[in-house]
Amino acid sequence: MKVSVEKLPGSEALVEFDFSWDEVEKASDKAYRKLVQKVDIHGFRRGKAPRSLVERKLGKEYIYQEGLDDLMSEAYRDALKEHELTPLSQPELDAPVFEMGQPYHFSIKVPILTPVELGDYRSLHFEREEAIVTSEEVEQELESLRNRQAIWEVVERPAQIGDRVTMDLKLTVDDESISDLKDNPFELTDERHGLFSGMDSHIVGMQANDSKTFTTTIPEDYSNEKLAGKEAHYTTTLHKVEFKELPELDDALAAQISNDEYQTLEDLRKSVGDNLLENKQSRLRDELRETVMNAVIEQSQFTIHPVMIQEETEEMVHQFSHMLEQQHMSMDQYLMLLKKTREEYRKELEPDAEKRVKRQLVLDEIIKKEEISVAPEEVEALFRAYTQMGQSLPQTEGQIRVLAQSLLREKAITRLVELTTEPENEDSEEESSAETQAESTEEAAHPSEEEAVETQQMGENDSQPSLSDGETAEVEKTIDDEIADTGIEIQ
Repeated sequence: MKVSVEKLPGSEALVEFDFSWDEVEKASDKAYRKLVQKVDIHGFRRGKAPRSLVERKLGKEYIYQEGLDDLMSEAYRDALKEHELTPLSQPELDAPVFEMGQPYHFSIKVPILTPVELGDYRSLHFEREEAIVTSEEVEQELESLRNRQAIWEVVERPAQIGDRVTMDLKLTVDDESISDLKDNPFELTDERHGLFSGMDSHIVGMQANDSKTFTTTIPEDYSNEKLAGKEAHYTTTLHKVEFKELPELDDALAAQISNDEYQTLEDLRKSVGDNLLENKQSRLRDELRETVMNAVIEQSQFTIHPVMIQEETEEMVHQFSHMLEQQHMSMDQYLMLLKKTREEYRKELEPDAEKRVKRQLVLDEIIKKEEISVAPEEVEALFRAYTQMGQSLPQTEGQIRVLAQSLLREKAITRLVELTTEPENEDSEEESSAETQAESTEEAAHPSEEEAVETQQMGENDSQPSLSDGETAEVEKTIDDEIADTGIEIQ
């Protein structure tokens, strides 16, 4: 048997095979021995009929073709292994009809994985930013905690900035309904931006049972070009005005907020500062990891077959579909809101899919270069961690492989950070190790969500988002973000 492999541009390989007639004959003998076990021939037990009778029943060419098919499959598998080729999809087969007594030639063209060519990543260097929490940040967080304990009291007076109003609100642009909300509570603010910019000043002065129509202009720089700069027409009815009664910031509030964990305001203040510092350290570590990762990707050379982008795009669609299901929405409903076809949506995802593929290729190559490994007990520790979180995973071969791959890639990122930065102090290193383990656990749960599709959570009501209850200036959070981030036009 002769096998030749030619690597083609675009991450493909052309593999050509030549079999002698003797090899084809031997393959047909193997096929006969396999088929005779399955064929019933009158007068013979299974497996005992002579080849001539099996040929008479099935056809001589059928047996030869069966043997040739097996030989071709075996030769293809061996060629992939010998030449270290990783196929990305089913090959394109060029196999002519064989002729009795003649040698046989066929070829296969297959998309293959081309390893990334890494740059000199060890020459990169990045500074670690020190996490600092100011007293102002601590006081802001305390004030936020205080606001969450506020009591809303119904008042019989005109609405003011800072009040919470409950109202019906219909918004139309060019006679098209953009939002039609009923009994929605939200706080009035003079700092609202985006789609509802300018709305609050018209509501100020209204009282319970008042109705009002008014017009605003959507900002020119609004992210949805279809709506930017256009007049927005409102029809509103106010049902209730509430005033925020704030508690005193004292020891009693500290005990209430912490469920009696802290008895004094100073103890709560220290805890808040510690939490802010821990969160900031975690955020800075994440940002450093991304900075390092992006730099390594930037200096690497890639040859990526389009099928990898296509498959990653499909994976992203699958992940997002699952997220939508958790929000009681189907992908078809989501695409109707976007007014896009599935193909248009996939096309938009391709740049992010390519980034994800590049990231995975780089990490997999780093794993090889740095000889990174995962011990069985590390994977077992992840399974235990899931069990403790109430999310027991089946210890199947596939799940073990997913967790191991996730841990390997997490270790690769950690290794890159170690190589390109000064080491942290001992305490920080311990915290970083714990953080990395937590991230690994999350990665294993959602192995592809590290570069997950950017999206916002949809409201429980599929057809209508609601104005945010008790969060100042957050009309955009539930409505405007849907339009700004995804282009959804609310029906």
